[in-house]
Order: sequence, then structure tokens, then C-alpha cells
Amino acid sequence: MRKSVNIYFNNDISCKDKLETIKKIGYDEFFTGIYDKNEDMSWKDQILYGQSIGLECSMIHCSYFEPDLNYFWKEGKKGEIICDSYISQIEDCFKFTKNFVVHLNGSKSCTLSQTGLKRILKILKICEKYDLNLCVENLYLEKEIPFIFNNILHKNLKICLDYGHRNFLTPSFNLMEDYGKYVSVLHIHDNYGSKDEHLIIGKGSIDWTSVAKGLKDKNSLVLCSEIKTKESKNYYNFLAENFNGLNMLDILIKNIDTK
Repeated sequence: MRKSVNIYFNNDISCKDKLETIKKIGYDEFFTGIYDKNEDMSWKDQILYGQSIGLECSMIHCSYFEPDLNYFWKEGKKGEIICDSYISQIEDCFKFTKNFVVHLNGSKSCTLSQTGLKRILKILKICEKYDLNLCVENLYLEKEIPFIFNNILHKNLKICLDYGHRNFLTPSFNLMEDYGKYVSVLHIHDNYGSKDEHLIIGKGSIDWTSVAKGLKDKNSLVLCSEIKTKESKNYYNFLAENFNGLNMLDILIKNIDTK
């Protein structure tokens, strides 16, 4: 399976150096987000430079302000601002990727509603125009994915399955088993089940053999890491170790016995 990694694993390194290192190590793709204020290159220039050295863009992550996200599901101006912001971002980035990842809640206190569903449908009209996947990322609420996908059927409505979020927020929810057909992109990273640590595979408590079982026969998906490090001096080794972790997961997937 193809391998990918987020470029924003550390903001103290130049984007060209990061992209060239990602390519040198052997990754096939990378991904970025529309929140590049701390980078020395715009997200568009990141993608164009990545393409020039043979790296495709797996997805683009939305820009968001988490404390306001629950308003997406409420009537009023704040919810409309979030919805319109995502539409504006899609209008800006549709030429650069097939997958646009969104956050639709910011805490466990979020209350799902028909208002939120109407806003998703509004966004999907724009996605349909450009044939872009709207990838809803699993976050604080176990019931959010079922609520959305049991109420809306649309060819451009997809899921971004984040294994780190699942491990510490909704460990009992087997998203791949119940909604795997909608998964378009992955965020692969590890943690110890108490917070979002964005660790390399094997550095936390996630059962990667179980993950591999869910990814069996999902060869169209890209094994895409979303990792972070504060160390900028040894980032080559960090990326190389992560690449080895993705290769290990790839081997686990290939060796799973489904009988």
C-alpha cells in the first residue's frame, strides 16, 4: 500500500527540506492543511513543490477553531460562519486534492441536530460540483458518524478514520467494521489512550494487529501518518522510523488470515 505523512509534523524545519526528506525516505505522498501560518511556504506552494519532486497530496485538512465547532450543529450566525468557511476553503483547494478533511465537533458536549445535517448537505453541493470528497473525521462523539451516515447518502460524503482519536476518545466504536465502506483517508498515529499524542506506530497502546484486520482488502487506501515531534535536529530519523512503522503495518495487513 502507498505511504504518506503530514508535512506539519514540525514547523521549525523548512518545507522544502521536509518534502525532500519525505521523498528521499520513500514515502509516496504527503498531506497538508489550510493553517500554514507557522510554515515558510504556503499550503499551495507545498503541494506544487511536492508534485515537482514526485509526491502526490493525499488530502488537505481544513482550518478550524475548535472552541466554536459545536456551533455547527446549532441555529445561528456562528454555525453559518463555520459552514461558509468550509465552503470557502473547498473553493480554494479543490484543484489540489481529492479529499478535504473536516472537524465537525469540538467536545463531548456537542448536540447533533437536523441543522447540522442541512449544513453538511449545503457543503456537499459544493463538493459534488468539484467531485471532491468531504471526509468527516471521527472525534469526540461516538454517535456522530452513525448520525451523519445513517441520515445522508451521498457519493462525496466520506470518512477520515483517525486511529489516535479512536483510541482515546471512542475505543469501543469499531468504525471500520460498521462504516468502513465510507472511509476515504486515514490518520495513523499512536497514543496511550488518554490524550492525542501523535506518536509513531508502536510507541503507544494501539493494537495494530486489530487495525490491520480492519484494513484487509482496503488496498485503495493510503497508509497515511499524522505524527508530530518537537525535535528538529533528528527529524530524518523520526520520519524514517515512522516509515518503518507504516511498512510493518503493511506487512501485518498482507499477512492477516481472514478465514
